[in-house]
Amino acid sequence: MNADNFALPALIRKPRSEIIWKPQATSRHLLKRKLRGHLPPQASISDYESIIKSILGLQEASIYVYYAGDATYLSIAGWLDNRLWLVIASLDGVMETAFVVENSETYLDRAAFEYVGKISEVVK
Repeated sequence: MNADNFALPALIRKPRSEIIWKPQATSRHLLKRKLRGHLPPQASISDYESIIKSILGLQEASIYVYYAGDATYLSIAGWLDNRLWLVIASLDGVMETAFVVENSETYLDRAAFEYVGKISEVVK
């Protein structure tokens, strides 16, 4: 699938207003982020979603299409509080995950990530 084959602006705007998770996924993702030190122990799902929405609102955040086997995902990478966050959602707008990229210099250079552009270039 090519990045031009789907409506990127709409896919980015959707989770800015409402984040939809897979059933029973919110508490699992929240706990994982806390255990990895990406979120403080007292963080709520609201705090986690606020970070996601902040990343999606960064005009200089980078958009990627992420290929995992037969699945294709929208990925947005942006800096928040001196940490690179990666937000990944399915092409139907369901949130997969959001996490701090530990090796920010090389992680997005992998073949699975196809760079599309900055949010400011794609969402007008």
